[in-house]
Formats: sequence, structure tokens, C-alpha cells
Amino acid sequence: MRMSEERIEKIARDVVDRLAESELVDITVDEDQLAERIELVIAKDLAYEDVLQREAVEWLRQHKPHLDPGTNAWSIELGRKREDLAISKGYVLP
Repeated sequence: MRMSEERIEKIARDVVDRLAESELVDITVDEDQLAERIELVIAKDLAYEDVLQREAVEWLRQHKPHLDPGTNAWSIELGRKREDLAISKGYVLP
């Protein structure tokens, strides 16, 4: 996970606050409960991105051992593989 729990909590709280202020939606649950649910969704999404990252790294190590981690070629191939994995799993990367 690339974000701290505190950062995720802040983002979730900001989302709830903006929804409440905009009055574009009726929030029928407790705002704290809604923020907690949003935190869970964000954390789950970030964890899934981490899984994709690990899978892409492992794939590169197995199939392209000539690439050195940290190089431009590695980064480009890693991005491509992450995108391929995401597409195959029906996930949209940010």
C-alpha cells in the first residue's frame, strides 16, 4: 500500500464532507460510518494494485531476466505488464 492509513482516512473524510456540503446526494447513514466504508474501499483498491504490481514484477523476473530493475526498460515493461494484467482481470488502473 502506497498510502498511510491516516492519508486514506483523510481522503475518505474529505469525500464525505464534500458530498454533504454539495447537497447533491442525501446521505442517509452516519457520516462517520460512510467515511469508514470509503476508507475500506480505498484500502482494498490499493491492496489490489499492490497485488498487480507483485505479479507484474514476478512475471518480468521469469520472462525477461535480462532487464535490470530500476532501468527505463524495466519500468516500461513493468507498466505494460501491469496494464495487461489489469485488463485481463477487468481492473482499471488510475
